[in-house]
Formats: sequence, structure tokens, C-alpha cells
Amino acid sequence: MNLSDHSKSIHENIRQLKESVNKLGEVIHDCETCAAIKQAKRVKPLWYGGRWSKYKYGEAWQIDYITLPQTRQGKRYVLTMVEATTGWLETYPVPHATARNTILGLEKQVLWRHGTAERIESDNGTHFKNSLINTWAREHGIEWVYHIPYHAPAAGKVERHNVVV
Repeated sequence: MNLSDHSKSIHENIRQLKESVNKLGEVIHDCETCAAIKQAKRVKPLWYGGRWSKYKYGEAWQIDYITLPQTRQGKRYVLTMVEATTGWLETYPVPHATARNTILGLEKQVLWRHGTAERIESDNGTHFKNSLINTWAREHGIEWVYHIPYHAPAAGKVERHNVVV
């Protein structure tokens, strides 16, 4: 390969790289998740400046599942539930992260101990986002809010507790 061919090859690769970067920019621009994250970064975090101040104790919760080593009783997952105004943590170990176990955990650890919540926030996992959960929340008058996917700050309270657990 002579110098002329080499230069043409390099310039062609640079041109293709620029085209790829431009296409990537278009994909990111059109992505709903990326747009939601960008919008969330523009405004102050949801918990900033008293996001939870309109709620009384026990009315707002953030929940998530974490995976731990399996116990002798066969429980491998823990439903973590954080009360939003105080940061109070409730946990409920289960063998499987399912909608049914989510409801059982919420009833035993939240509703029976702290009263009926007005708002529950969670990620978009299948154990949270399904018709069983939707029906249960509607029957109890609970607003169920799903976080922006792949945006950990939206679930800040529960994610901070998950690190400790």
C-alpha cells in the first residue's frame, strides 16, 4: 500500500466515524429514556426542596428488591421499603421476587404497621409493573409511580438503603 492509498483509507475511515457519531446523536435525540433523563437533570432532583414535605409519616414509600445469598429457609430476595419522609426502613425476605410477595410484604410491613400509603414508588421490574399490583394499588387508593428507567437518582432513598443492607 503506498502513501496515497493509506491517506485515502484513513480519510475514508474518519468520514465513516463522523457519520456514525452523527447517527448515534440522532438515536440518542429520539430515545424516550434519554429524553426523560435529560429532562430530570434540568430540574432539581425530585426530593430536593421538600418533595416529601406534603406527605405525613407513612404516606409515601420507595420500594425495591435486592438479591442476597440464599438463606437456609430458601429466601434469596429482600423487599426493601423506605418511608420517604423519615427514611425508616422495612424489609421482607422472600424466596422469589414476585408481585404476590410484593403485596404480602407491603401489607405485613407497611399497611399493618404504618397505615395505608398514598404513594409508592418503584422501578419498572415485572414484580412491580403488572396487573396484580395495579389492581391492588387501585383497591387501596394508592398512587403507584414508576421511576425513570436506568436513572438511579429517581429512587435515591431506597437505593441508598440497599447499599447498607
